[in-house]
Amino acid sequence: MPFLALNGIPVPVTEGRRRQVNIGTDSRAFSGAYRLGRRAVRQEWEFKTPPLPPEEVLVLRGLIAGDGHVVSFEGDAFTSRGLNQASVTGSLFQGARFGGGMNLAVGASASWAMQLGARWTTLHHVYSSAAGAWLQVINRSDGKRWTQGVPSASAGGLSVISGSLAVMGATNAVSFDDVVGLPFEVPDAWVPHLVAWHSARAWSALPFLVASGGFAATETKVLGEVRDGEFVEFSHNGSRGVGERLEFTLREV
Repeated sequence: MPFLALNGIPVPVTEGRRRQVNIGTDSRAFSGAYRLGRRAVRQEWEFKTPPLPPEEVLVLRGLIAGDGHVVSFEGDAFTSRGLNQASVTGSLFQGARFGGGMNLAVGASASWAMQLGARWTTLHHVYSSAAGAWLQVINRSDGKRWTQGVPSASAGGLSVISGSLAVMGATNAVSFDDVVGLPFEVPDAWVPHLVAWHSARAWSALPFLVASGGFAATETKVLGEVRDGEFVEFSHNGSRGVGERLEFTLREV
């Protein structure tokens, strides 16, 4: 088990500290008696990573900050950040992979203007009537695709054009659930972790994340903030180069 994982993805850390945040203000009465105004307690964790290459720093920043959108189809088709469909089609239903899902007619599509940029990763579940099962699909902006964690030629009915994400109904595949758009290109090493996490549970409602690992006794819902970055020279893949050491905070919510 890693010391720290966010939505199942291990995050390398070299040091950290925990801070307890008291909600409410303690004070003293005029008589000097201590008055406890604490109403709740939350935890905050501050971490530092080892020196990392620039491409890894970029995706870690996006992961920690909770960048991206999730469409869970629980009661509506808004994303976790409140973005509505750009093209309103499809019907919602219960009994999908994680509760609510969306059905589309063959040839019909639904899209969201997520502004994913030139480098992106998507995750979603699509029901294959041919296989008689829900399939977990990952698409990446460089053209790589995975179905159930195995390299695949199929995009699972999903496409990204000019930063907008769309799903389209096709023969044997008209039902979708838990559509995730991330505005960064995850490395290959993350794919098994993404598959394991997303096959077992719905993605967290970004920007909220699920933090787990040895740093805490239980999984914790958090908001992440990347603070400072320190540029350092280090050895990577047998050569010297300049990398970055990140400092970030996770706040229990």
